[in-house]
Amino acid sequence: MKKLWIIPTAIISLNLLILIFGIATNSGKIGGWLGATAALMFDPPIIVSGIILGMVASGKDFKLYLLTTFIGALVLTVIFHFMINTSFLLTDIVRFNDILILSSIVFLIKYFASKGI
Repeated sequence: MKKLWIIPTAIISLNLLILIFGIATNSGKIGGWLGATAALMFDPPIIVSGIILGMVASGKDFKLYLLTTFIGALVLTVIFHFMINTSFLLTDIVRFNDILILSSIVFLIKYFASKGI
């Protein structure tokens, strides 16, 4: 599929738009959300799982990419929930978002490197 790069770009763009909206409105809740996202994004298991998920994601089939990325991130989030013994749902949602962001970045690097751009 030629336009498969749109989905990871949309994930990253949505997070950047939320960041811009939070700065423009000086919102504490959005600042807390993005602070938690930045704090958990540098957790080593999140980094490793995001890189592996981005490398495993298929660049040829749209449905397989969606299944690999979203179901993979969900399964990894559930594994981290029980492994780290998280008691708050918001932490799991932020962790899911972090895995999606990192896997999107790795997938875009892999996708454009294979195209030779």
